[in-house]
Amino acid sequence: MSSPQEPDLDAVSLSALISSRICHDLVNPVGALASGLEVLADPSMDAGMKEAALDLIKSSAEKSVAVLKYARLAYGASGGLGAELPFEEARHVLEGLFVWQKATLDWRIAPGYAPKDEVKALLVLVAAAGDCAPRGGEIVVEGVRGAYQIKVTGQRVIVQEDMLRALSRDATELKPKFTPHYLSALAARQTGGGVEVAREEGSVTFSLRFLADSAQSAPAALTAG
Repeated sequence: MSSPQEPDLDAVSLSALISSRICHDLVNPVGALASGLEVLADPSMDAGMKEAALDLIKSSAEKSVAVLKYARLAYGASGGLGAELPFEEARHVLEGLFVWQKATLDWRIAPGYAPKDEVKALLVLVAAAGDCAPRGGEIVVEGVRGAYQIKVTGQRVIVQEDMLRALSRDATELKPKFTPHYLSALAARQTGGGVEVAREEGSVTFSLRFLADSAQSAPAALTAG
């Protein structure tokens, strides 16, 4: 766990970790695209193989676009400093991402706007919730501006200790995969809020609080891109 005296990671290190995270998310669908194109270019392949390759190219391209749209909103500088983002845009991006996950998304936040750092943190935690249900389940997202709750239920709900450490702002051996979690917790903490995780049998609940509009307070690495 981080102590109050422990310094947060510098912007250069965080930017490198976020870049690694994005590359990791894209390497599989982009690699599959390349494989499909190789099959199409091989004259020895029969019609059935080429049809399968076209299906692979289509699905890989769609997944790549979904990942890029999510990364742009969750990690990028959408709207500029001090901007607010619509909840519906976050919902749309997450729905595109959850097409490729086994869990289903139940979004219950009413249309409206919130400071972009709140929306970014919400995007990160909802995606994290999907990762907690690798065998399928339901992700229920509720809340209003400043206070959100994401509950995961499923056959097998897993919360990795590395994720919990990142959400507690422990940067010790921080992995690229959990860098967005670390940044989201940091942004919330800088407003006097934070992230809490409650685990029960068959479920886990993430509570996210921002106590003041935080658009001006996020670390540079969270709004770079």
